[in-house]
Amino acid sequence: MTNYAPSIMTREIISRLRGQIARFDVNQTELAVLCDVSQSQFSKIIRGTRPMSLDQLVVICDALAIDLGELTREVEDFLANRDLGQASPIVYVEEGARIDPPYERSDDWLDDWGKAARQRLHPQNVVRVKFGVGPPAEDELDAVARPTDPEPTDEQ
Repeated sequence: MTNYAPSIMTREIISRLRGQIARFDVNQTELAVLCDVSQSQFSKIIRGTRPMSLDQLVVICDALAIDLGELTREVEDFLANRDLGQASPIVYVEEGARIDPPYERSDDWLDDWGKAARQRLHPQNVVRVKFGVGPPAEDELDAVARPTDPEPTDEQ
């Protein structure tokens, strides 16, 4: 089962079960026998790399004196009160095509160093190299507009 990816709820339930197993210092081999699996398979279940059947969950909860209904409610409440969204860049798309953000970015607040850094990061100034092809040839580099470092000021 290499493609198994447990849900957020499953991961949280497994995490709480692992906590109880550690808290009560329960032997995984004994729990594996109760679940009718090998210790190796039980270890994979409790790490979340192998799916757990409902019967196995009931047996584990009974062995650890955990009320399954209460555990499920606690996990649901916990997840409902958490922001599970992961930060990702906002991409604006219109009719299937990527478009620029609906605002203009201004560099007025940047000092000379910041403006130079922003210029170096501008897509037209980035040299793209195909993986495995090697470094770009000199004539390819000449075609790329590269920014110059800002002139030193009296402040520097």
